[in-house]
Amino acid sequence: MKPLFKNYNFDFDSSEKKLLSTMVKQILRQIEGDDRYITEIRIYKSLSEKLTSSQSPIKLTKEEVKRLELQLKENAKLLREKIKKSIFFLRWLYKPLLKQYESILSRHFSQKL
Repeated sequence: MKPLFKNYNFDFDSSEKKLLSTMVKQILRQIEGDDRYITEIRIYKSLSEKLTSSQSPIKLTKEEVKRLELQLKENAKLLREKIKKSIFFLRWLYKPLLKQYESILSRHFSQKL
């Protein structure tokens, strides 16, 4: 039987919160001036507020979880492509970030890449 409600409570550690809040702030800076992204701006602003708060289990909405998971997947995919095309020094910089994205996806969103 399929569950009626899904639990959207996440218990991120401090490094995951920092990475996610930095990512969300960067997204907001990129889309904030455009009127076409009003719903996304609203979702990312509430997500940013929740990530910077001191709540231990962060309660997210379904839309916030969807946007966050999609953004993490796209960032991981982009980093994988950059790692394949880059020189040694850039690979050395990108690999830890890719590992963090993949660990967040596997731990909290149960997505194996």
